Amino acid sequence: MFDKATKTLRPAQYGDFLILVRRRKGLFEEIIRALKRLKVPVGGADRLPLSEHIAFMDLVGLAQFCLYTDDDLTLAAILRSPLCDLTEQDLYDLAYERRGSLWAALSRRAEEREAWLGARKLLGWARSIATSTSPFDFYGRVLSRLDLDGRSMRQRILSRLGREAEDALDAFLAQALAAEARGVLDLEQFVDAMASLKIEVKREQEDGKGEVRVMTVHGSKGLEAPIVYLPDTATRAESKNTGLMLLSDGALVWAPSKKGDIEISRAGREHAKASSDAESLRLLYVAMTRARDQLIICGVKPYSGASQVNSWYDFIERGLTQESLQSLGGARERPFGDGFLRRFGADPVLAKALERSALPTYALPNWVKTMAPAEGIGSRYASPSTLVEQERGPAPSPLASLGGLGRYRRGDLIHKLLQVLPDLDPATYRASALALLAREPDLTPAQCEEMTAAALGVLTDPVFAEVFGPGSRPEVAVAGTAPDLPPGLAVSGRVDRLVITPDRVLVVDYKTNRPAPSRIEDADRAYLVQMAVYVAVLRTVFPGRAVEAALVWTDGPRLMPVPDDLVAKTLADLPAH
Repeated sequence: MFDKATKTLRPAQYGDFLILVRRRKGLFEEIIRALKRLKVPVGGADRLPLSEHIAFMDLVGLAQFCLYTDDDLTLAAILRSPLCDLTEQDLYDLAYERRGSLWAALSRRAEEREAWLGARKLLGWARSIATSTSPFDFYGRVLSRLDLDGRSMRQRILSRLGREAEDALDAFLAQALAAEARGVLDLEQFVDAMASLKIEVKREQEDGKGEVRVMTVHGSKGLEAPIVYLPDTATRAESKNTGLMLLSDGALVWAPSKKGDIEISRAGREHAKASSDAESLRLLYVAMTRARDQLIICGVKPYSGASQVNSWYDFIERGLTQESLQSLGGARERPFGDGFLRRFGADPVLAKALERSALPTYALPNWVKTMAPAEGIGSRYASPSTLVEQERGPAPSPLASLGGLGRYRRGDLIHKLLQVLPDLDPATYRASALALLAREPDLTPAQCEEMTAAALGVLTDPVFAEVFGPGSRPEVAVAGTAPDLPPGLAVSGRVDRLVITPDRVLVVDYKTNRPAPSRIEDADRAYLVQMAVYVAVLRTVFPGRAVEAALVWTDGPRLMPVPDDLVAKTLADLPAH
């Protein structure tokens, strides 16, 4: 096999093989099944009907059992699945001549065998969390749960079902997350929704990745492989007879049955057959041109009475008898199984198979095989802006307006300008700001001018050059805890601007209050707490760097640093949570 990368010959590998079929039917599934039976690495189907995949059925079945434990058939399927991994003999010994339900028998006899005990522990645990967790949380915990050997349920599924199952698991979890976004937070509702789900996952197979690829000719467009097999060539393409036919002049004819055909309907059928044959030949061209080095044409003799004329095999065989191909040395034929093998062109060079060197093994640390410790009961995430809500005075009315514009909306719009404009050319600041505000409903020209002036007053002031200069980022999420925060408290929020340099970190938040305070000590205590907790968390994220905080008041404009001593005093005054 000629290797394009190294420009040398090498032995063929599994990833060099591409098998193309005309449709995803029985032959398609049998090829994949036969390859797996021979332990040949295979990438699986190029399109994955999610609801038909065994991993999908196992996950839905687990939820059905948790909701209805008397469903013995569902439980039996779960016990044989990778989740419980019981053998046929284990299941037979447990179920045969039992008294009562299968779950009752498992609960009563679990101690007799290690496999039964592991299954009971898993299923009992799943039942205990099924009614108190959302669907995504439930399945996330199930797939992360470790067995007695330290393998997660996800690993067990992939070990049994192959890499293809990874796409099914990811698609299933995506459906669970999407269902929660739609308000489906109950496991029973989710199972009901999944029962009617019809979704097909397209699996990317551009690269063989050390596996044989099996796909349809349609799906192979644009791909290439050194060795291509076409196993489904001996049958003719059949035009789909829906009764509605298109004539060559573009007219439509409705004739569901040949019986009673007239001249125009016969012409429609002939035109439909010609179109089908032309499309079939276009697909044959696509299939044959996927091969870079070798093309293997296979055909199974059709059942008695079926015509092989004008099949792909027939077209190829007729083409290979052309005089123009005699330069290849003619065909060499020999017996092959119950049929024959005919080769055109040079024989492949036989090479010694590559010896696979044993991969180095490493001992995994023990923490890999254990679940992460749960957070303390008192631990919780809080938004920095809510930590002192109980200490603040009455909030101003949302109906209060400044220049005819509510203060909250004005603040949001200025924040938006300060977020977007720094990434643009300074020469376009004003025009861009006015264009952005022009999209907002009900703003007057005076309001647009006032807010543009407030934003540009910040962006064009040399004092703020560092805030919007290199190393600065807008809208940065900050979450975590720190030694300076009260025990059990973790914060999660978003800062308006973060400046990161090799020796310094500056966290900045915009404030649009009018009038702005003249001293940082006079700022709202909520603002001081907000900046102090951000400083505390960022000090743990960037150890060894100076972490500073500042407020940017758009009224002025004014950059107001928050001194370290004020940060320390604010943190010390935080109440315990």
